[in-house]
Amino acid sequence: MQIRQAALDAIRAHALRDSPHECCGLLIGTSREVIEAVATTNVAADPLRRFEVSPPEHLAEIRRCREARAPGEPPTAVIGVYHSHPHSGPEPSPTDVEQAFEEFLYVIAGPVDAGYAMEVRGYRLRAGRLEPAELFVS
Repeated sequence: MQIRQAALDAIRAHALRDSPHECCGLLIGTSREVIEAVATTNVAADPLRRFEVSPPEHLAEIRRCREARAPGEPPTAVIGVYHSHPHSGPEPSPTDVEQAFEEFLYVIAGPVDAGYAMEVRGYRLRAGRLEPAELFVS
């Protein structure tokens, strides 16, 4: 999956800004490319350990994609979600797997703690597991 450098930069900046809480946001793009990473509010009951995208913000992004379609351009949509693991690497947790569904791309950034190099990795749900999905920067 292609991902624009600006989207990666936005994910990393959001993770740093919200640490020690998990950040979360939506991935906007096409079936082949992540064009934009849109920060959303983490409404989880325990944002230090979980993430939950704000439902009204999710719906607003769906509407924005529908309304922003330019003539002759491929339509964009919410194609995935990202979140951070402030104190651990970007591997899916059991909760991440439990809440995933097959249509989305899942991007995880971590660790966010100072002194560690933050990695950003992509995953897709396949047969009940979040399998690595290689991200190619465009």
